[in-house]
Amino acid sequence: MKRGVVVLFCGLLIRISDVGVASWSSLPSMDEAKALLNSTHHHPDWIQVAGGSKTVLASVTYPDRADKAAVLIITAPDQKLSDRLRAIADQMADEGFISVVPDALSSATADVDAVRNYMIKHPAANGRHATVIVSSNDLRIDLAALNRRTGNDPSRVMRMPPHAHMGHAMFEPEPAQPAQRGGEQACAIGSLTCKRDDLVAGASTAKSTLTHSPTRAEWVDIPVGTAKLHTRITYPQGSAKGPIVIVMTGAGGLNDWMRSAGDQLAREGFIGVAPDIHSGFGPNGGNWDSFDGFQDEAIKANARIPRDEVMRRYKASREYALKLPQANGKSASIGFCAGGGNSFAFAGEVPDLNAAVVFYGVAPNEATMAKINAPVLGLYGQIDARIVETTEPTAAAMKKLGKTYERHIYKDATHGFLEYQNLGANGEATADAWPRAIAFLKEHTK
Repeated sequence: MKRGVVVLFCGLLIRISDVGVASWSSLPSMDEAKALLNSTHHHPDWIQVAGGSKTVLASVTYPDRADKAAVLIITAPDQKLSDRLRAIADQMADEGFISVVPDALSSATADVDAVRNYMIKHPAANGRHATVIVSSNDLRIDLAALNRRTGNDPSRVMRMPPHAHMGHAMFEPEPAQPAQRGGEQACAIGSLTCKRDDLVAGASTAKSTLTHSPTRAEWVDIPVGTAKLHTRITYPQGSAKGPIVIVMTGAGGLNDWMRSAGDQLAREGFIGVAPDIHSGFGPNGGNWDSFDGFQDEAIKANARIPRDEVMRRYKASREYALKLPQANGKSASIGFCAGGGNSFAFAGEVPDLNAAVVFYGVAPNEATMAKINAPVLGLYGQIDARIVETTEPTAAAMKKLGKTYERHIYKDATHGFLEYQNLGANGEATADAWPRAIAFLKEHTK
């Protein structure tokens, strides 16, 4: 019998090479896995699922699509949550699947089943699922057969180019200087060669934006228990007092783009406070910059940072910043991706927060929502079912609780549209969403 990757479709175990004419696609090897994970645009989530007598960790990578997707569980008989399995998951997400790698061998059926049963209930899942079992020797998969069996349509996926998440440019060249505010804008939204002064930088312009920034920035180490929270603070020009805005980072941490968001807030009159949540969780107890350019290592470290610790660190940064001589006593949060979810939850954790902005992040549970006093603004891209599918229930829950929640879903925009401004309708989304966020923050903090 010809060797092939084994796949379980909704309870039926088959071998791909036995389903007729095959259309084989290559899978990343162990040697190729790390390079793929360090250059992908995907931000995998870490989840904890109750499985039997223990909690099972799993990595989840979502496709860039507007409709719901099939869930693909990826396991192996000889490895658990390995780089290679996660690289395969990344590749399968590009093909349209919600790709999940449990921290369990394929033989640990109870743990694998628990993760599958949890994920097929996700709002972005369409109810179809399959389990792929690969070994170290499997280097290809019959993707056409997998699509047929799950009803997956890869043409509905937006594919994004790879880039270095550690803050370096996704495209070249970087701009020589930023455009100036006032008069005719010399720079188009999403340009790869310059940045509009009235909008946040894109992935390609972040590094140069920081180099040429007119704002004043400083690094401080804020005590949080026995740890020191490395934090970048950017100040608006002049001596007038202003509100503080806590900048909450996505899965990749405090890279150049996240720092440039804090810089842009300072240009708009806010004190941008960007804590390095990876402080102490890097190699040898280092901070985010100790990952030395390896994006995937920073993402893997997120699994080791307890959620309570994340909130504790954001609270500590806010308390520190409110005591700054230039602070006016008002405070808000703004977050992106995972940081967007943290910004939403932070409003419940800190009832006297003045405003919260959520860029493509999920809402907390209703118990946390019930404690929110601040108005919340949610900004989302349509081609992001994993987030958008949660916004209607979120709006209903916030309305029931008597909370203020304003949401905007931008047609044909993707997850992370502020960073990838040159793709699809992301430029149009950025042109509306960023000024809307700034106006919202000014309305509630000045």
